[in-house]
Amino acid sequence: MGLFSYFRPHHARRRRGIVLVVLAVFLAWRVVTESLAAYLAGTMPRVALWLDPGQPAALVALADQAFDLPAAAEADAGVVAAAGNIVEDGEDLSQAFSAFESVGRDQSAARPLPPRNATLVRARARSAVMNAPLCVPALRVLGQLAEADGDDAVAGRFMRAAARLSLHDNIADYWLMKKSVAAGDDASAVYYADVLMRTTPQLARFVVPALARIAESGRSGRLVDKLLTGNPPWRAEFFSLLPVSVTDERVPLDLLLRLRKSAAPPTAAEVENTIDFLVARRHYELAYYIFLQFLPPRELRSAGFLFNSSFEDAPSGAPFDWRIVSGAGVTVDIVPRADGHGRHTLMVDFQYGRVDYRSVSELVMLGPGSYEFKARFKGQLAGPRGLKWRIACAAGPRIGETPMIIGMMPDWRTVTFTFTVPPKDCRAQYVRLDLDARTASEQLVSGSMLFDRLEIARAATGNASRKAVPDP
Repeated sequence: MGLFSYFRPHHARRRRGIVLVVLAVFLAWRVVTESLAAYLAGTMPRVALWLDPGQPAALVALADQAFDLPAAAEADAGVVAAAGNIVEDGEDLSQAFSAFESVGRDQSAARPLPPRNATLVRARARSAVMNAPLCVPALRVLGQLAEADGDDAVAGRFMRAAARLSLHDNIADYWLMKKSVAAGDDASAVYYADVLMRTTPQLARFVVPALARIAESGRSGRLVDKLLTGNPPWRAEFFSLLPVSVTDERVPLDLLLRLRKSAAPPTAAEVENTIDFLVARRHYELAYYIFLQFLPPRELRSAGFLFNSSFEDAPSGAPFDWRIVSGAGVTVDIVPRADGHGRHTLMVDFQYGRVDYRSVSELVMLGPGSYEFKARFKGQLAGPRGLKWRIACAAGPRIGETPMIIGMMPDWRTVTFTFTVPPKDCRAQYVRLDLDARTASEQLVSGSMLFDRLEIARAATGNASRKAVPDP
């Protein structure tokens, strides 16, 4: 009896050890399979479901992929794949939303087409919600299915539920933004637009048109003003896309002028982007008006036919100020004058060998009539061809140029010519300093030249003349 009682606890301990080992192995298997399933859910959802049949992310991934299959026969397979897998990587994300806007949608009703296996897709989305009640993508998929069924009320409930749980589901936020714009709910549209731009700046080209429509309508445009006054991190991107998103070119100007009085006035880059767009569309007068509106008072008082004509201010980069592009083998810069007095001059310095000179240019607004151009220069330039100041219509022919500037001129000289702006097809003009090289061999130039005190004034006579004379 004593011997039996001795062995019984030993066998019990052994059984408990075996149970604990089996339990540990089971738990380890569950941890490994669930972790691996979660890892594979986005890239290999079917394998993930084999490991864990209730894995929510895998169920949603398959539902997303199935949603665009009806259009696969009519669309590029890569685009369809992009539409079903919204990613977080710049250009891919933009391509995905391009697909979301076009592939697998009934263009006449502007709603998604239901998948051929809609029942399976719905079952997977519901299973994902049952396994993870806070699964935002699953709620969004159910919203998409409801929209495909034509039930926008139910779709809205699912989309709003998804957005309340997380603001990082791009499709749900985008859907709510578009529906808010269509319903005239500008406050909600602006809210979701801000969410999208903050969480996913790559989607700006899809969001800015909605904000532009609100700003342009005049109905609730001040909502956009209030948003921009807060200086959100996406404001620069907004102003770069705004001009191409409006039908009235005056809208960007109105926004810029209203923001000028705010605590976060427009930056130089935001103003310059708007001016560049208007110039590219040949809205020269409006672009010039914006340029003048944002000049500091001192510069505005000194603005004439030619802005910053003595190079005393650093060029702003705007078209109506100097734009300098040096190129290879040549340095173009604004430097202090050697004689001091705090003044500056334009320097063009060519190194030895063949140069790739680009340009020094400024856009001006001269009305029809005759004008005289003057420029002071000095320096030494050796080569087959030299420099010329030229004036040409912005969208037309050249209307005047100086004699070629070349050789040794140690003292300041003045070069001048008169020109006539025609009454038609010359609303704006470019003033340019060109290297008058016609062939590659004529680009072998060396030396440097300084320019100062440029001037454009009304001419007493319309007869064109060109001359270069030493200063008295």
